[in-house]
Amino acid sequence: MATLSPAELEARILVEREGLLVVDKPADLPTSGRSLEDPDCLQWLLLERARRIAPPGFVWAVHQLDADTSGVNLFTPVRDMVARLKDELAAPSAVKSYLAVVHGEPPWDTHTSTAPLGELRPGILGVAPEGRAAHSEFRVLARNAGHALVEARIRTGRTHQIRIHLAHAGHPLVGEGWYRAPPCALHPRQALHAARMSLPSLDVEAPLAPDLIELLARLGLPK
Repeated sequence: MATLSPAELEARILVEREGLLVVDKPADLPTSGRSLEDPDCLQWLLLERARRIAPPGFVWAVHQLDADTSGVNLFTPVRDMVARLKDELAAPSAVKSYLAVVHGEPPWDTHTSTAPLGELRPGILGVAPEGRAAHSEFRVLARNAGHALVEARIRTGRTHQIRIHLAHAGHPLVGEGWYRAPPCALHPRQALHAARMSLPSLDVEAPLAPDLIELLARLGLPK
């Protein structure tokens, strides 16, 4: 699992102002963990930056990214801001844009999925008729030789939403280990990057992760 030195963490901080702390989260590092012994993004913020945020030593994750998803991850050192920022994230005007590298060349240029998501059996998520409402919008940015670069915008924030909706559409992520049979071995993690977040209080982008830049070059797709 990845770890971050103080210097590496400093380089990944995209915004730190007015109760906002936005990190370009690396892949293979969870947003938050269960103990101080787990190397995760939240705990690194606590341990490495406690003296520079107020109140000292406390920071809250406003939303979660999968451990293997890189990009924009929002935190706040002000507990009273958590609910407000969650409301901003849930607002129809919020932009939560991801870049995904998928298998296949979608026959559509744009696609909307509103398939509900839920637990199919203990520990296994998927499209479920009685599941929770979910809304994802996809746009193909490039296609080449059996793969595509897709922009995903989500209107809801269900667990694994983009991964499941793309797999349900017949275009699972490159590197997908859960929602593709057989699991994809072309890349060591699912090729998903949280590229941009735009809220009333925030508009921030994270550069595409280097491993995904290399993947796009290998597949002959423009970045």
